Amino acid sequence: MLHAQGPALSDKPLNIFTLGDSNGTFAWSWPHQIEYALPKAQVFNISKSGRTIGFVNLNDTTLNSLMVIDENLKKAAEHTKDRPYDFVVMELGTNDCKKIFADKQEEVIANLEKLINKIKHSSYPVISRAKIIIIAPPPYGSKTIGTEKYDGGAKRVEALSIAFEKIAKKTGCIFVNGFKTPGLDMETMSPDGLHMDAAGSRKLIEPIVAKMIR
Repeated sequence: MLHAQGPALSDKPLNIFTLGDSNGTFAWSWPHQIEYALPKAQVFNISKSGRTIGFVNLNDTTLNSLMVIDENLKKAAEHTKDRPYDFVVMELGTNDCKKIFADKQEEVIANLEKLINKIKHSSYPVISRAKIIIIAPPPYGSKTIGTEKYDGGAKRVEALSIAFEKIAKKTGCIFVNGFKTPGLDMETMSPDGLHMDAAGSRKLIEPIVAKMIR
């Protein structure tokens, strides 16, 4: 579970800032898989379980990316010091598709655009000059079907993948469709239909890394 699921893909010494939810927090998570695929890269990861793009989840304001983005950008700038980031990679949206937010899906798209603009117009040049990669969240697996918390989420996540691509084009970001990642099977690579194992996390980052190194 804790090891890379494939060989290194490049020796590019990239500087990468990652923002995600619980799928970015595990020892085998996608930010770590980027490190395995790019062993000479530096990856600064600020992911947190339960994080949304712009909703207060679980009555916790720190899980709202928009509410804490200024603080997180400051952390990222302090971490890198004078070395600019090459990429900012965001994988968010899974929690925004919970049933409790079902009637607010139009807000998800608006919130994503606000978040992108916050990063693009950051007062920290080491961040504002970076290319932004937007990853549409992976599909919900069948194990979420019928659960109260995630009821109907599968269709909402699918809709986000289409909307995220439009926002990425509008804002000049790079888009990666995590909903249609080649080889990623949430039935066999996720114990609960939401959280990817090491193999799934590796599959998710392969098209991301391909865009970084081309």
